[in-house]
Amino acid sequence: MIFLVFGLVGTPLFARGQATLQEAYPDLGFGVLRFAKLADLPKGTVLSSDDIVIDESLLLQMVEKESPEFREDMKKNLLFVLEKEVKNKLLLAEAYKNGYPRETPEDQTISSFKNSKIPALSVSDEDAKAFYEENSAALGNLPFDQVADAVKEYLLDQKREEASDAYLLELVRSKSIQIHSSWAKKNSALARDNPVDQARSSGKLTLVEFGRTGCPTCDMMQPILLNVEERFFDKMNILFVHIYQLPFLASRYHINLIPVQVFFDKTGKEVFRHVGFYPQNAIEKKLVEIGVN
Repeated sequence: MIFLVFGLVGTPLFARGQATLQEAYPDLGFGVLRFAKLADLPKGTVLSSDDIVIDESLLLQMVEKESPEFREDMKKNLLFVLEKEVKNKLLLAEAYKNGYPRETPEDQTISSFKNSKIPALSVSDEDAKAFYEENSAALGNLPFDQVADAVKEYLLDQKREEASDAYLLELVRSKSIQIHSSWAKKNSALARDNPVDQARSSGKLTLVEFGRTGCPTCDMMQPILLNVEERFFDKMNILFVHIYQLPFLASRYHINLIPVQVFFDKTGKEVFRHVGFYPQNAIEKKLVEIGVN
């Protein structure tokens, strides 16, 4: 549902092209593009800001470079392809403003500049142990000593990503970023053309498991999900999303370990998620807690 925000003279800001992308399409969960204002831009231009201009032709070139099996998924998710490109171009522009040499390959410049904006971070043994205890099934039930270093690196990567995103959000707040309103409308509809968004908009509670075939824990979950589906088939949606077949969808929902069970209420809002093996009795208890009877 879109709520129109009115200006002082009573004209909807959305109609005047002043709403942000997040205000117009709140269900899609944008990152740095959330503050981009919808506007009428020249034909072919999808985004414009103080420092960068991105044309649709660039995004379509990126699609063509992708492997054939992922092109259709990528075409449906051009908004999120655009978001990644905006991140890179904003970081590159800021790096050049800060004196980084233009002769250095762009990816190296982006990485170096981004790292310079991230404070020194670390992961304690206690945090690593707590994560392991919650996600031991997803880690193959290996002894903690065997996976401690990997767990710490994973948690450290998460902290780095969060710090990077926080810096980028502050950066985009200081920019005047506009996105083509008609292009955004068309591509927001395409982004919803997937089983998860369709289920979320059905008016029913939804449980989605993100995983892949061949993952031992994911395979262990399949009969459990079938049993839950059989019991509650008329009251809720239960889906399995193969992360390699729908990688953009997995990225949108921030899937880093598998399997992940994500619960959405009847309005489509995420209310709970769990990582790793999840017993049937625990799933059913959670479903009762969030409204299935």
